[in-house]
Amino acid sequence: MVLKVMMVDSSYKARRDIDNKVKWVENDFELVGEANNGEEGLSLLPHVSPHVILTEIRLPKMDGITFIETAKKRWPNIKYVIVSNYDNFDYLKQAMKVGAYDYILKPVKPNEINQVLLRAKEEIETGVKKFF
Repeated sequence: MVLKVMMVDSSYKARRDIDNKVKWVENDFELVGEANNGEEGLSLLPHVSPHVILTEIRLPKMDGITFIETAKKRWPNIKYVIVSNYDNFDYLKQAMKVGAYDYILKPVKPNEINQVLLRAKEEIETGVKKFF
């Protein structure tokens, strides 16, 4: 199976940084869409049908927490991963409350982002939850 990934981050540079660190071909991952904010992400979702969404918390128009909360109502099986500059316990708690799959700090480490995506892929393929 190819794992379809979407990114929601207002920083083009941050999206490119992640893009350059993910082993897309080697791990059978595909970048299916990018959005600059939560509203744009919601409108893109039905067109790209991702398995995983990588999203920042602080976004213009609609923050990442509200984005996840809103998207989960319609797409509960997508795995939502927060990728953030903010090492903030309150943000982490909010992310957990809305059902975020994981929380990764920027700058993203190649091994960490690839391991999270591989774990998500395995869970989707097997239906068995893997723990950190």
